[in-house]
Amino acid sequence: MSTKGVSYEMSLNLATNFLALILNIILGLIVVPFYISKIGVEGYGIIALATSFSSYLSIITIAIDAAVGRNFTLAIRGNDEKTATTIYSSSILSALLLIVAMLPILAWFLWDIDAVISYQGYSKGALRWVFTAIITSFVLTFLRGLFLVPAFAANKIYIQRIIAILEIVVRTVLVFMLLNISGTLGWIGVAFLVSSVLTFAAAVYWIKIQFPYLKLRFAAFDKAVVRHMASMSLWLVLNQIGTLLFINIDIILLNHYYGPAVTGEFSTVAQWHTLLRSFAGVFVAIFTPVVYKFYADKDFTSLLKFSKYSVVIMGLVLAVPIGIIVAYSDVILKLWVGEHFVQFYPLMILLTGHLIFNLAVLPILSINSVYNKVKVPGMTSFFCGILNLLLGVLVIKYFDWGIYSVAIVSAILLTIKNLLFTPTYAARTLGQSSWFYYPSIVRGCGLFVWVLMLSYVARQLAVPGSWFGLMAWALIIALGSLPFAWYITMNKDQRSLVLKLIRKYI
Repeated sequence: MSTKGVSYEMSLNLATNFLALILNIILGLIVVPFYISKIGVEGYGIIALATSFSSYLSIITIAIDAAVGRNFTLAIRGNDEKTATTIYSSSILSALLLIVAMLPILAWFLWDIDAVISYQGYSKGALRWVFTAIITSFVLTFLRGLFLVPAFAANKIYIQRIIAILEIVVRTVLVFMLLNISGTLGWIGVAFLVSSVLTFAAAVYWIKIQFPYLKLRFAAFDKAVVRHMASMSLWLVLNQIGTLLFINIDIILLNHYYGPAVTGEFSTVAQWHTLLRSFAGVFVAIFTPVVYKFYADKDFTSLLKFSKYSVVIMGLVLAVPIGIIVAYSDVILKLWVGEHFVQFYPLMILLTGHLIFNLAVLPILSINSVYNKVKVPGMTSFFCGILNLLLGVLVIKYFDWGIYSVAIVSAILLTIKNLLFTPTYAARTLGQSSWFYYPSIVRGCGLFVWVLMLSYVARQLAVPGSWFGLMAWALIIALGSLPFAWYITMNKDQRSLVLKLIRKYI
C-alpha cells in the first residue's frame, strides 16, 4: 500500500508530530495554572479570547493553505517547476494583498475593542496591545505556512513540526521569564510576537536552502492561478466558518452574556478539548499528505484502503485518552487547577466525550479536498455552524444553562452533522457505498465504551489522589484495553500490517 519512501517520511512525520504534541500537552498543562496564578482566571480568559478571535481569521487562511497545498503538490509530483513557482508566488502575494485588505476591519475592532469584549481590571491600551500582538503572531504563522507549502508537498511535515516546536518552546520560555518579572498581561503579547517572528525567519531560511528555484517573484503572479485556487477556497472558507462556529463560538458568547470570569473558567476546562484536537491533528497532518500523494500518483486502490485504515487508527488512538479523561474528569481538574474547578467536571465530560466520534472522522475530510469536492461540505458546515450560533443564543436567553449552554448545543449538532453527512459524502465521492466508513468508526467507539467500563471498575477499587496514581491507573486501563483493540477494533488485514511494521522496526 505504501512505498519505502512514504514509510520513512511517515516515520519522521510521526516522530516530530508526537514530539510537538507531547510538548503542547506538557506545556499546556503547566502554562494554564501558571497563567491563572499570575494574571487570574479573568486574565486567562482574555488570552483565550484573543486566540479565539485570531482563529476566526483562519477562516480564510486555512482555506488558502488547503487550496495551495493541493495544487502545489500536483505540480511538484508532475515535476513542473514553472507551475510550482507560479502557484508559490501567486499564493503568497495574494495572501499579502488579502491581509492589507483586512487591515481596516482589524483597525476598527482594535480601536473600539471595549464595545466588543467584556473585561475587568485592565486598561483599554493593554487590551489593544495583547490582541494586536496575538493577531499579528497569527498572521506571521499563516504566512509561514504558505512559505512551507513545499515541505507539505514533499511529505516533509517534520520540517513544519520542528519549526512549530521551536515556536512553542520560545513562547513558553518567554512567558515564564516575563511574567515572573512582572505579572502584566502585555508580556504575553510580547512572547507570542517574538516567537512568531523568529520561526517565520527560520521557515524562510529553510525554503531558501532546500528549494533554491522557488523565489518570490512579482512577475510570476498569475491571476488565472489565483482564480482557480479561489474557486476551491470559497467553499473551504464556508466550511471553516462552520467549523469555527462549532469550536470557538462558545467563548465569545460566554464572554458577551456572562463576562470574563465565566469565560476564563470555561477556557480552562476547554483546554482538554483543545489538547485532544491537537492529538488528533497529529495523525491528520501525517495522513493528509499521503492521501494527496496517492491521488497525484493515480494510485486510487491504495488511497481507498488508506483512507479507511486512517479512520480505524484515529478511533484506536483516541479511545483510551478520551475514555480516561471522561472517566476521571473530576480527579484531573482537582489535581490540575484545584478544588474550585471540580464543580465543572460535567462540562469537561460534555466537551470531550463526543470527540471519540467527531475526531475519528477528521481523516475523511482530506478526501473532499483532494477530489476538489468541497462545495457541498462547505455549504453544509456553514449552515450547521450558523444554526449552532442561533441555537446557542436561544438556549442562553430562554433556558439559561450558564456555562453549559453553548457546549450542549455544539456537541449535539456537530455529532449529527458528522454522523449523517461527513462519512456518507466522502464515501460517495470515492464511489463507495454510503456505509463504507461506518464499520471503521464504530470499531473506535466500541473501544471507547470498553475503556469506560474498565475505568468504572477501576474507580470502584480506588480513586487516585495524585498524578502518579492517575497515570498508574491509566496505564493499567490502557493495557487492559489492548486485547479488545487487537481482536475487535482491528481486522485481520490491519493486524497483519501492524505486525509487519513491528518486524520492520524492531
